[in-house]
Amino acid sequence: MKYQINKYCFIICGLVLTGNVLAADNGLADLNYKQRIQRLERMMDSDVLRQQTQTMQSMREDISALREQVEQQQYELESMKQRQRNLYLDIDRRINNAEAGSRNNAKFVAPVPPPNAKVTNAAAPAGDVDGQDAYSKAFTLLKEGQYKRSIVAFEKFKTSYPNSKYADNAQYWLGEASYVSRDYKKALTEFQQLVAQYPESSKNSGARLKIGYVYFELKNWPAARDALQQVITLYPNTTVAKKANERLQRMKREGR
Repeated sequence: MKYQINKYCFIICGLVLTGNVLAADNGLADLNYKQRIQRLERMMDSDVLRQQTQTMQSMREDISALREQVEQQQYELESMKQRQRNLYLDIDRRINNAEAGSRNNAKFVAPVPPPNAKVTNAAAPAGDVDGQDAYSKAFTLLKEGQYKRSIVAFEKFKTSYPNSKYADNAQYWLGEASYVSRDYKKALTEFQQLVAQYPESSKNSGARLKIGYVYFELKNWPAARDALQQVITLYPNTTVAKKANERLQRMKREGR
């Protein structure tokens, strides 16, 4: 009888111990499960944040690229309008001279701003560290065909806002204004400065193309050929590469 009681006691103790172990295991399992959940949540939060950051950066880059494309198109449109105005004025002048029948008639000349005219800009708004207002005014002068005044305005802008996000664009338009003014040596200097000073600028492809054009105008055929070929190599399957190739083909036809 005593032996049976001891056996039952032993069995009961074993069951109790087994229950405690299982309970402890279950508690540990619950703890590990919670930790895993928390770790997954932190990983998800981190991934979402990283994705959001990447998306924001991509959007900023897209907006910047779109702004530059719009800017370029605005300039090309205004340049086309300016050429049309000049053509109209030239035709009008010829008709007037023909009707007058004399060389003593006053020659029509399109009004040109004084070369030394000062460009005055309103004070930049507080916190406008990029000088957006000054840049916009300089660009407006360029679009209107007031190249000399735009050069003065862009140079003043670069001096006042050397660290502006528009600095590389301003440098490019300085070269463009000099190029359309047929001051090719100054244009070459401005475009080369852009490439050297802002190697990551999206304006570099256009600047390199214009360097080739400038050498062409200066009749430096070897330098023009090298610059244009470099555009094709650096920017394949792009608009600037197509234009560079067209100029090279023209040089070939002309025996340059």
